[in-house]
Amino acid sequence: MKKKWMKLTTLFLSLLFALTACGTSAGSAGSVSSTAGTSGSTTQTNESGEKVVTLAATTAWMGLCPLTWVTKDAQIAFSYPVFDTLVTIDASGEIEPRVLSSWEQSEDGRVITAKIEPNAYWHDGEKVTARDVEFTYQVLANPEVEAERSPSIRLIEGTENGVWSNVEDFGVKALDDETVEFTLKNGTTLLNFFYNLRFPLVIPAHCLEDVPAASLTSDPFWESPIGSGPFKFDSYVSGERMEYTAFEDYYLGCPKFDRLIIRVIPANNILSAMMSGEVDSTVYGSLMSYNDYDLAKQEATLNTVEIPGFANDHLFMDNEKYDATFRVAVDHAIDKQAIIDNLLHGYGQVAISAIYPDNPYRLPGIEGNAYDPDLAREMLKQTTWDKDRELVCLVQADQELRCNVAVMLQQMLADVGINIRVETGDMATISSRLMAGDYDFAIMGSASAPFEPSESSGYFNVAPNGWTHTTDSSWTELYDEGLKGLTFDERKEAYYELQRRLVAEVPMAFLYHKDSLFVSSQRLSNVPYEDFSIKAWKYWEWDVA
Repeated sequence: MKKKWMKLTTLFLSLLFALTACGTSAGSAGSVSSTAGTSGSTTQTNESGEKVVTLAATTAWMGLCPLTWVTKDAQIAFSYPVFDTLVTIDASGEIEPRVLSSWEQSEDGRVITAKIEPNAYWHDGEKVTARDVEFTYQVLANPEVEAERSPSIRLIEGTENGVWSNVEDFGVKALDDETVEFTLKNGTTLLNFFYNLRFPLVIPAHCLEDVPAASLTSDPFWESPIGSGPFKFDSYVSGERMEYTAFEDYYLGCPKFDRLIIRVIPANNILSAMMSGEVDSTVYGSLMSYNDYDLAKQEATLNTVEIPGFANDHLFMDNEKYDATFRVAVDHAIDKQAIIDNLLHGYGQVAISAIYPDNPYRLPGIEGNAYDPDLAREMLKQTTWDKDRELVCLVQADQELRCNVAVMLQQMLADVGINIRVETGDMATISSRLMAGDYDFAIMGSASAPFEPSESSGYFNVAPNGWTHTTDSSWTELYDEGLKGLTFDERKEAYYELQRRLVAEVPMAFLYHKDSLFVSSQRLSNVPYEDFSIKAWKYWEWDVA
C-alpha cells in the first residue's frame, strides 16, 4: 500500500501546484547588505549601519491587533516583537517572569495575585500598570468587541462562553497600579493558569480605553501600534514584510541587534534566500520544504536543528453535517504513516489527539483508529451522507505541506467512495468559511504543548463559536474538568477520558505531529528554537555576529 501512495503522491503533487498556486516568487531584500565573516557566516547591516536580523514566514499577517488572532500562530509571530505577555513559558514548562514579576496563589488555587514588573514601559514612555492587564482581559471578554474568544478566558470568574455579562463581576481586577488579581471559576495549577493565559498580548489602556468597543479592533491605532515588547513597530510593506527596531529600554534587556525584519516568502524560496544571505532563519520550524531541509543539512554555511514536534496538523470535519460513524470511517481511511513517510520524509509521528506521545497526560497504551479502508467502506454504508456531492476540503494556499497532504487525502478518501474537491485561500478567508460552516473538511494545524493537554479546547466551542461546529457541550466540559485539579492525579482522568472519546467519536481527525526543523545562518546563536512552537522567541537573549 505504501508504494501505491508514493506513486499517487508523485502524480498528484504536480497537479496540485497547478491548481492551487501555493506560492509566489520571493521579493528582494531591500537595503540590507551582507559582508563575509568568519566560518562562512555573514554580517548584515543596512545603509544606516544597523545590525539586522531577517526571519522568514510563509503566511502574511492579517493585522497587528493581537485581540483579533489570539491563538493563531502565524499572526502571533508578527505581534510578539511589539507586545508583551504576562509570563514566558519554555518547552520544559518553566515559568519565567515578564509583565508579571512575581505572583502568589491561594490555597484553593482559585486566586492568583501578581505584581507588575516595575521597569516595564510602553514605547511612548508611559509605565505599564495593572490597569493595562485588567483592560486587556476585559476587552477580550467584552461581547461588543470583535475579538477571537480565547479558550483561556472561560477559566475566569464571571464569564460564560468566553464573555462577561457584567464587567463588575469579571475576575480580573487591578487592585492598584502594581497589583493585579485573577479569580478563577475553579482552582488549577500555576503552570496551567499561566500557560492558558500567557496570551493574549497585553495592550495599552491609556491609548485605547476611550475607543468604542465595537470599533476597537479596527481602530487606526493598529496601523502603527504602541507596545511594551522588545521591539518597536517601524513599518511594513503590505503582504511582504514587517520591520521593527530594538526598544532600548526593554526591561529584560535591549536586543543585541538593531532591526528585526520578518519577510513573507514562499516555502520553496526560503533555502535560496538563506544561502544568498538575505534571510537568517524562520519564525517557526519546518517552514521550508523537506527536500530543501535535507539540502540545507549538506550546506556548510548553514546550521540545522531538529526538535521532536508536539504540534499537530489535523482534518476538521463539520460536526453538524457528519455524525460520528462517518467521522470515524474517515479516520480509518487515512494512512497517516504514509503521509509521514512520503511528505514529511519521516520527520514526524502519527497523531491521535493533540496530546503527543511524550506528554505526561498521554493515556498509557492508547491506540488510534488503524488504517483500514475496508472497515471505512463498511462504516460509510451505515450512515447517511450525500454520496453524489463532491465534498469541499479547505487548505491555506501558502501552506505547501498541507496542500500536498490534501492531495494524498483526496486519493485516500476517493478509495473508500468519498470524493472531495480541494479549495485554497488565505487565512482570513479560511477562518471566515470555517466559522460560517461553509466547508466539509479543512486541513489546519495547532501548536500544542509538551506538558499541557488543554491547548486544543477552543476547537470544541459549541456552534457557532467553534470551527468544528459541534453542538455537544460535553467536550468543553471535559476540558474544563481537566483544568480544575491542582495535581496531576486530580487532572489526568478527565484527559484520559478525552483521549478515549477522541478515538471513539473523532470530532476532528488528528493526522501527525511533525518535528520542528530549523535552518539558520551561522551568525545567530543562543536562539531558543525548542521554545518557538509555544510562541516564546525571547529575542532579547539572541546573540548575533
